[in-house]
Amino acid sequence: MRALNTLIAILCLIVPCLASAEPRPEHMVYLRSVAPSIEQDIRYATAHNFTGHPLDGYEAPECLLSVDAAKALARVQSALQAQGYGLKVFDCYRPARAVADMGHFAKVPGDPTKAEFYPRLDKQDFWRLGYVARVSGHSKGSTLDLTLTGPNALPAATWSPSIKQVDCTAPYAQRWQDGALDMGTGFDCFDEPAHADSSAINATAKANRQLLTSAMAKEGFVGYSKEWWHFTYTGNPALNQVMDFPITPFALATSNQLIVVTTKNWTTIQGTAQRYERHGQTFEKTGKPFAVVVGKSGLAWGKGLTVVEQRDGPVKREGDGKAPAGIFKLGTAFGYDNSADTKLPYLPLTPTVECVDDSQSKRYNQLVDGATVAKDWNSSERMRRDDDMYRKGIFIEHNTPASASSGSCIFFHIWRGPTSGTLGCTAMDPADIAGLLGWLDPRQLPLLVQLPEAQYEQLRQDWSLPPR
Repeated sequence: MRALNTLIAILCLIVPCLASAEPRPEHMVYLRSVAPSIEQDIRYATAHNFTGHPLDGYEAPECLLSVDAAKALARVQSALQAQGYGLKVFDCYRPARAVADMGHFAKVPGDPTKAEFYPRLDKQDFWRLGYVARVSGHSKGSTLDLTLTGPNALPAATWSPSIKQVDCTAPYAQRWQDGALDMGTGFDCFDEPAHADSSAINATAKANRQLLTSAMAKEGFVGYSKEWWHFTYTGNPALNQVMDFPITPFALATSNQLIVVTTKNWTTIQGTAQRYERHGQTFEKTGKPFAVVVGKSGLAWGKGLTVVEQRDGPVKREGDGKAPAGIFKLGTAFGYDNSADTKLPYLPLTPTVECVDDSQSKRYNQLVDGATVAKDWNSSERMRRDDDMYRKGIFIEHNTPASASSGSCIFFHIWRGPTSGTLGCTAMDPADIAGLLGWLDPRQLPLLVQLPEAQYEQLRQDWSLPPR
């Protein structure tokens, strides 16, 4: 514990405000805004990494880099694409608080992912052996971890905590499939075969590493001897400051319309909605607040644009009667009429339109026309009802793409009344949903932010949300 306290004290000297959010510096950009064709699999925003949990500061699975590094990486991508290859990034900018989180992991009991990432090491040796840094270059904005994709790569698998762990040095077809070419080991493999010049890998993996290293070097990226996936851009050496701003959703940084819904607490069914429009760097209220109701059992963290695994509070599941909390994109509008006064894409509801809530179906959490789609589900909701609840509505992109049992068919729709909770949707007066339909513009990349009041205030600074 004394060693851990010393490490945290050192980090606090380097970054004086670990506990509070820093603004994102102007020179730091989202890779999606510069090179959208580069694939992203940001492992530290998930539990599929050597610590077994999402790291502190990874509020969203996004790659951020200094603008010069991002542009250089875009040139690498273009050169590789001309040869039939491409890039996939695993990690880019890493907040200093995430580095401290790694330090904490090494000092506490437990090895939840040892069998995959470090089967032959003691985690307390990570620093001595050079696999983890006490002050990471990732926190300076020009270091990243990545791999090579191409036509001979096995398709990417979908990870879940229940999947059996396989040694990261196992043969290519046996270890975790990340959608990349054979590079000799998996990502974050703390073992000798992961060393850049290791002789313990096959000829194909050696050739793939050489191809990646050569392409990166041409644009000013230098590799690291202990990790074949680790590169640092050398074209802007003046950028040497350790940063600690949190990684938030790209969509939030680019949205110009927000609907903010807040409730008193996790179990309250009544809430308030407020519309906001972006003016420069800030959001300002537009229109008056209006009443809404949420799930009959309140709110729970949902699967949207932010990471929820490490948060306190309930997590949404299929059939729990809870509306999702978090940040969500908005999808198609729908209703009983053949057309609607809205800029959103619009789906007229016929008697055969259903929303599939069977998590075993390939159509789970989708609006489908049962008359034209082969049925593989045993449970769904008929959208053309005998009441007015779905006369006007908007699909909320919760659990999109869908994970089994994480919740489905979440909408804005008309309420039964101001004291009647829903099965998991957010409902309101008919005049208010008509107002949303007329206001929302997909060109403005609108988002729903839905949280209990206390959580909204806790996250407002990190997520750059407007005052309520």
